[in-house]
Formats: sequence, structure tokens, C-alpha cells
Amino acid sequence: MVEIKNKNIDIEKIQPNPNLDVSLFKKRSSSKTFKGYMLQQMKRARDNNNFELAQVIEHFYKKAIEYEKKDKIVIESWRGKGGIKVWATPDTISVEFAGKRDKDEKPNIQRNEYTKEEVNKMIVCINKLKDQYNNRIPSRNLGEEYFGGNWDLKVFSKRSDHMMFTHLLNILDYYKIIKYSRAGFTTVINEVKEIQEVLK
Repeated sequence: MVEIKNKNIDIEKIQPNPNLDVSLFKKRSSSKTFKGYMLQQMKRARDNNNFELAQVIEHFYKKAIEYEKKDKIVIESWRGKGGIKVWATPDTISVEFAGKRDKDEKPNIQRNEYTKEEVNKMIVCINKLKDQYNNRIPSRNLGEEYFGGNWDLKVFSKRSDHMMFTHLLNILDYYKIIKYSRAGFTTVINEVKEIQEVLK
């Protein structure tokens, strides 16, 4: 076992344990972050010839990097327009989505809940208009049917109603009741009378 007295010695020339990743010892470490703290402790263990501890810390350091990359992929997936998560509770359907953000900020994850009555009302409207539009219902007409008013004045220009409208259609699309096209059309693919039929 080689005793390292001078910390400035080139680690590539003297590698006391071939199982350690030499590249990690070249990284700058700081206790300001948990990863930096782990690097510090790994170097300290190496300098004390405690190579088994250094290997254990190295293992968890690399795992932390791995999970960090996975988290970044999840965050990046929210950057796409219209990306939502949907799940049901006994009384509501919840929608998680990326809210407005500045150019370089992480997505602002928000959540809305809709009652099953609100979802079922949309199903009733879709079933009512399906035959009239040969199962290719324009969003404008569907929105006017649901909200009982002019699309431009009642739905499109009112952010909260427009968001509700798109979320309800995304919920039904998620449960494969309809196919919701961002081009502005809704097609029924599984006719039901209420959302509970697909939640059983």
C-alpha cells in the first residue's frame, strides 16, 4: 500500500487502488453541495489509505449523478407543450401540468382538480355533437356547447375556462375515450356515458 504524503502528487502516476475512478479525484470539491461533500470525503478516505471507504463513497456519488440525470429528464419532459399527468381520486380527476415560466427557468409544475360531474358534462356534450359533425367535432363548437356561450368571448379569451376546456379533453384523451387533436378536433373512440365506466 502506498502512503501519499503530498496531496499535489499526480494521482495518475501513483494509483494506490485500481478500483477507484481516478477522474473523480481531479474534480473540484466543495461542501456547499452534497456531491461536493462526498468528493471531499472520498479524497479524505483515499489520503488516509482507507480505500474501501473511498470505493463506497464513490459508488454513492455515481448513483447521485445517475439519479440527477433521471430527474433532469423528467423535468425536461415538462417543457413540451401540452404535457400533463392525469390520475383519478374517488371524487375528482387531477391534472398536473407545466405552468408559465421564464425562458431559462425550470417548469412551474401546477395541479388542477376537476369534479367527475365536470368531466361527465364534457362527455355528454361530445356525445350530443358526435353525429352532427361526423365524429370530428370542432373545438369551437364543443366549447360553446359546454360553456353555453360564444367561443371567442366565453372560452378562448378567458384563460381559466380555456385551460379547463383543454384539460377536460386531455383527461378524456388519456382514458382513451376520445382522440383530442391540437388542430382543434375531437373524435370519439370509445363511447361512454360517464367517466366512471373507464375507471372501474
